[in-house]
Amino acid sequence: MVTDTTKITTNSYQHKRNSIGEILTGRDDVRQSIRTICTTQKGSVPFAPEFGCDLLPAIDENPIISIQNLKVVYLKEIPRQEPRCEIIDVNGVFNDNGQLHMTINYKLKGNNLGEKVEVYV
Repeated sequence: MVTDTTKITTNSYQHKRNSIGEILTGRDDVRQSIRTICTTQKGSVPFAPEFGCDLLPAIDENPIISIQNLKVVYLKEIPRQEPRCEIIDVNGVFNDNGQLHMTINYKLKGNNLGEKVEVYV
């Protein structure tokens, strides 16, 4: 479904990942923004070199250290790059396939309703 951008009533919106013509606003926009920040290597976006997180400290490291390193990075970078949310906590585990599964619990500023984003690194 193509979204008519002339009817959007906010200045903050983005293209919906894996869609053609769909737009995200509000909490869906924030959720996708957090997911993108958490899975983008800092320095990999040509015109936004400060976008994303330094994911390299989590690679080829002891699992406990990898999780701790990403927690520190996410707690620093998400609030800086997505000021519409407040981080509640960040948790991580390695799954049976050896993937690092991180869960970011947050809330939108001005809202007490908790949200979460899950990413694989």
